[in-house]
Parts: sequence; C-alpha cells; structure tokens
Amino acid sequence: MSHKERTSKPQSIFANGKHKGAFIREQLLHYVIALLSVALALWATLRLNPYLSATPAALFFAAVMVSAWYGGLAPGLVATVLSTLAINYFLFKPLYSLNITNLNILVSLVVFILTAGLISWLNESRRAAQRQAEASLKSLRESEVRFGRLTESNEEALRQLETELHLITDTLPVLISFVDSEQRYRFNNRAYQEWFGHPAAEIYGKHLWEVVGESAYEVVRPYVEQVLAGQQVTFESQITYKDAGTRYINSIYVPQFNKQGTIEGYAALITDISDRQQTEAALRESEARFRHLVDTAPVLVWMSGTDKLCNYFNKPWLDFTGRTLEQEMGNGWAEGAHPDDFQRCLDIYINGFDARQKFTMEYRLRRFDGEHRWVLDTGVPRFAPTGEFLGYIGSCVDIHDRNLAQEALRDSEERYRILTEVSPQAIWMGNSDSGITYCNQYWLDYSGLTMQQTTGYSWIYIIHPDDRDRAFKTSMQAVANATNYEQEIRFRQVSDGSYRWHIVRGLPFRDPAGQIIKWVGIASDIHDRKVAEAALQQLNEMLEQRIQERTRQLQAANKELESFSYSVSHDLRAPLRHIAGFIELFQKRHTSTSLDQTSQRYLGIIAETAKQAGILIDELLTFSRMGRTEMRYINLNMEELVQEVKRDLITQNPGHIINWQIEALPEVQGDPSMLRLVLRNLMGNAVKYTQTRNPAEIAVGSTDNENEVIFFVQDNGVGFNMQYVHKLFGVFQRLHSDPEFEGTGVGLANVQRIIHRHNGRVWAEAVVDSGATFYFSLPKFLTKESE
Repeated sequence: MSHKERTSKPQSIFANGKHKGAFIREQLLHYVIALLSVALALWATLRLNPYLSATPAALFFAAVMVSAWYGGLAPGLVATVLSTLAINYFLFKPLYSLNITNLNILVSLVVFILTAGLISWLNESRRAAQRQAEASLKSLRESEVRFGRLTESNEEALRQLETELHLITDTLPVLISFVDSEQRYRFNNRAYQEWFGHPAAEIYGKHLWEVVGESAYEVVRPYVEQVLAGQQVTFESQITYKDAGTRYINSIYVPQFNKQGTIEGYAALITDISDRQQTEAALRESEARFRHLVDTAPVLVWMSGTDKLCNYFNKPWLDFTGRTLEQEMGNGWAEGAHPDDFQRCLDIYINGFDARQKFTMEYRLRRFDGEHRWVLDTGVPRFAPTGEFLGYIGSCVDIHDRNLAQEALRDSEERYRILTEVSPQAIWMGNSDSGITYCNQYWLDYSGLTMQQTTGYSWIYIIHPDDRDRAFKTSMQAVANATNYEQEIRFRQVSDGSYRWHIVRGLPFRDPAGQIIKWVGIASDIHDRKVAEAALQQLNEMLEQRIQERTRQLQAANKELESFSYSVSHDLRAPLRHIAGFIELFQKRHTSTSLDQTSQRYLGIIAETAKQAGILIDELLTFSRMGRTEMRYINLNMEELVQEVKRDLITQNPGHIINWQIEALPEVQGDPSMLRLVLRNLMGNAVKYTQTRNPAEIAVGSTDNENEVIFFVQDNGVGFNMQYVHKLFGVFQRLHSDPEFEGTGVGLANVQRIIHRHNGRVWAEAVVDSGATFYFSLPKFLTKESE
C-alpha cells in the first residue's frame, strides 16, 4: 500500500479508502487483473502448447494465483471459472467446444477447479491475516495516541491500553515490531521474543543489527533504507539470524510519519514461511532428481497417458533415435519401429494397456544412423495413490549385440558339433553319476561299439587288461576331486583287434556358479609316438654308453695333459734358472768398471727377458689350471676382497699417486681365489695404465638388476681403441707395446675364463687417452658350473 502524506493530522497506516467511488474502482481493478491474467495465461499456453502439452493448466494456476493475491477470494474464483472455460474450450479435444461429457476431461477440470479454489482460499486467508495484522497495528497506533493523551492524567488507563496492545499483538501468529528512525527497537510482540529468545525489555533500545546480527542486517538493510525513505516494502528472503537460526521469511515494512510528515520509524510484520519453502524446494529437488536419473540411465524411457499416446521420452531415447521430443510425441515414435515388427508390438501394447498389466516385447527400433537394432521394451502401468490409472511407463534396453551373440553362439555350437563328428580323435562327454553320455563318430568307428553300448561304463572293457584298473581309478579320483586328469591308455581297435596307445585328457565343465555340470574329454592316438619313443630310448641308452666311454677317454687325456704341463714347466724353468743364475754370477765377477755400458745393457736385457719368460710360464700354467680346477663356492664379501687387492697394489707401487674411490659392494657367491685373481688383474691393469697420470683416478663399484650383480673397475688411464675390443680377452692379445706397458697378454684371458665358469659376463668400454671401464657380472641366483 502506498503512503499519502496528510498535513491536517497523522494518517493511519491501516486506513481504508473513505470514498465509495475509490472502493468501486479498486474492486473493478481486481477483476480486470483477473481477466487480464487469464487472457495472458491463455495466450502463453497457446504459444507454448508444444512444450506444455503434458501440463496445459500450469499457466492458468499462475493466473489464479495472481488474481487471488491482488483481489482475494472473489477475483480468484472468477479467474478459476474463466480458466476452466478457456482450458475446456481451447485446449481439450474436441477444440472450440464446451464438451464435458468425456469423463477424463471432466475429472481434469474438477481437479483444476478444486486446486484453483484452494489457491484462492489460501490467498484470501493470507489477506485476512494481513488485514487483521493491519487492524492490530491500527489498534496499536490508536492505543499509543490514547496513551499519549492520558499519560499525565490517568496512569491506570495507560496500563490498560498497554495490556490491550500486548494482548492484541501477542495473539497474532506473526512477528510484530516497531523500529524508530535510528533503527532502534521500540516495541516487539511475544512471537518476536520466542524467535530470538530475549525478553522485550532486553531488546528495547538496541539497534537492529545488534539483535538480528550483522549478516542478517546486511540482507534487510536495503529494505530498511527504503522504508525509512517513506516507502512501504514487502519482500521474501532467506536470512540467517544471530540467535534464531536460518529462516525463510515474508516481511512487510510500513513507514510511520509524525504530524509534520517526518519518518518516525516503521512497523515490521514478519511471517516464517520456511516450511512452505522447504516443501517447494523438496518437490523441485525430487523432480530434478527424477529427470536427472532418467536422463542419465543407460535405458530408453517413455511414458504415456490414459489415451495410449506417449507424452514423454528421456534423453537417451532421443539420442538413440536422433529425433526431437516433438517428433516422438503421440504416435511419432512408431515411425522408427521396423515395419515387420510394428503390428505385433502394437497388439501387445494395446492388450496390456487395456488389461492394465505389465508387458514385455522385443522389436527393432531405428537408430540415428539408420540401423534397426533389437530392443527389449518393458511397460508397467502407473497408478495414483487413490488407485486411479495414470498411464504407462516403459523402459527399453538395446539387446542387439546380445541377440547377435546368441545367434553366433548357435552357429558356433553347430560348427562345434560338425567339427566333433569329423575329428580324427575320440571326443566324449559324461557326468559324475552315469558315466559317458556322448561319443563322437571316431570312437564308434574305432571301438566298434554303438552309442548305447558306450554309455555308462561299458567302454571300460575295450581297455587293455593291464591298464583297466589304473584308468578307472584315475578317472574316479579326478571326479571325486573335481580336477583335470591325463593318462595314457591302450584301447582295442575293432578292425584288427590290436591295442593302440591313446592319451586321454578329461576336464570338468562348470556353470557360472562354479558347479560341475558335465565332464568333457578327448582321446588322441599316440601309438606311433610311443613306438618312436621306445626306439629313441634305445638310441639314448646306446649314446649314453658312448658318452661314458668318451668321458673316460677325456679324463685320461686331461691327466696326461696335466702331467705334460708340469713337465713342460719344469723343463722350461731349468734353462731359465741357469741363464738367470749365470748372468747374476757374471755381473758379480765383473764390476761396472770392467764392462762398458753396452755390455751392461746386454746383460740387463738378458736378465729381464729370462724374468719375463718365467712370468709368462707361470701365467700360462695358471690359465691352463683355470679350466680344470674344481670351484669352491662360498659367500664372499667383495668389498673386503677389493680392499686386500688394493693394499697389495699400493705396496707394489709406492711412488704412484692414486685416488681410490671404492663404493659399498654386495656379497656374492663364488670361488674366493678365482675372484681375487679377477680383481688382481683388473685393478692391476688400472694401476699399470694410469702410471702416466698424476694423480691417477681408480673407481670400483657395482650395480644390479633382476638377475645379476655387475661390478666395474674404472680408471682415467690411456684407454684403448674400441675398434679392437674383440681382441681384448684373447690369449697373447695386447693393445699396447711392451716398452710402454709391460705384460704377458694372458691376464684378461684368465679373467674371462674365471667369470664364464661363474656363469657371468665380462666386457669393457674405453676412449683413447680418456680411461677405460672393465665390467664383470655374477648371477644373483647361483647355478653352479656343470662339470
């Protein structure tokens, strides 16, 4: 309601029109609004009819709501009557007639009238409550005026007026308060106190934000500013109060003017509509969940009304068919059904619909790409809580792939049956109780038995007597344990009465629950293989004898070779010892002054050559023994072994500055003396070939993988050309000359032989003048060398 300023006296906020003409104009306006609302609803419904066909009365409910909200019960009822006539005349078939003989139409109109009437009555109740609140506020104002006039003269009358005021306001089911222009509370009723849990005396004089809280005040602040500017305000909002929780409210703020027309404050009427909002929100949420569930379900969903026409299809249906909702509505969906299936499905649908019974049917439905695919359609009748039949709801599942799989399965079974019959092997099936139930043609031809003679356990009598008990026990044990079995059996052949070896395999066939439903087996003729195996066994025995004889010969040859090695060692060492001894005696008898430098150099070369020849003989003997020495496997701490070799090399090369980098090394299994020789050769070579470096850098470390441990020795020496790496581990193969780096050419050959006997690998990488890295690997899971 608008506020009109009066200069003669304060205008009551609850005043009605004083002139009859104004009253008539106001009532006429209410009915005009009702008429215009119905006309607008009719126009919008006709324009949106394709989208509102499921609920044609939706906008007319809004028209009734608007009419009743502004005019009350009478305009609401007028709008209800006009809406009923419009719906019947313009929307229900037959169109443009007022035919109410159709029961379905009559029921729909009656439901609409009752619902619209209820809306009008509820709005009239709201208006009555509002009028009562306004009357109460008017009474409150009158009481305040009387109280002001009688304050000095009659305190008893004042108390009486206050009592009347509180009685009136406390009986109303709304929150009533008065807030002054400074936004301080000057009055609040009992409902207000019950909301916030504070008595009126405690609230009186406090600012608005102190009572409702800062967050609530920020919500109502714009409306407070409006009402303090002289405007009546009505609004609905969800507000979180400091002491009253979160509520959804309907509020009316009415400004209060003094005699001079200045705003003194405003009266607030607040109604809690949280329950109504929660109900409406729950309804909207339920509908949204249903729509979301139906539109995301992996099935095609349709719904029909009592007229057998479809009025809803979910999104998967529209995506599947590639058509719009408008195209599918009514009987439009039938355009996608395969012509050969349509009449059959239509009969099932109509019969089920008339009987109000669930039905199921399979038919081909055209997909968006033009392919007709088989679907399984299930329809279920829908009933209202009152038992009224509402129509059907159905769901379709694409079973095209399943049908193709079933057809393929039937084809596969037929091919399997043909394959079984022509198979050159005996194929059988049976169960745990009655024995054999099926055999293929090969078995019948081979055994000479009929299918009747084979069933059960009669087949056992064509097994060789020596195999019969074993075969029966094996098969019965497999049945008892529900396990596969395999055995070799001799079966009698009907053509000549001979027995031929067969390998028989049986396995249980289970259902999806894991229960054995039958046994399947195959018997393959292996007689020729058994004959060949016997011949091969005889040949193996002959070869074994020859191998043993050859082994004895090799052992004798090895002993002779060992004797020869020691003999050669002794025979070669004797002249070398003589040469070295006589050179030493000659040098002692002739001092450096009696021989010229050339003679002394010749003697030195002879002595050094004899020494090198002795070393070469020792290396060759070591190399020879490495191939015959029995290996002694123990757990080795490689780090300790490397440290021992390092100490020996430091002692032998006192003037050579070396930076050693030795990582933590793992334990391995191997022969300690042999692996020490490997490290002695590799680390010694690293020391030898870094003698031109100052300082020398030598690193020893390891890596590993799933199967082996890899050790490496790395230096910064002269390196070598990788073009000749293939010669590196050969006997007498040297990549550097003696004058520069002395050696025999046997050390790395020994390394390779030792590592190979440990079932490992050895290799190297290098760059000329940039150093070399030598690697050897040892298996993690030791497999001892086969002797």
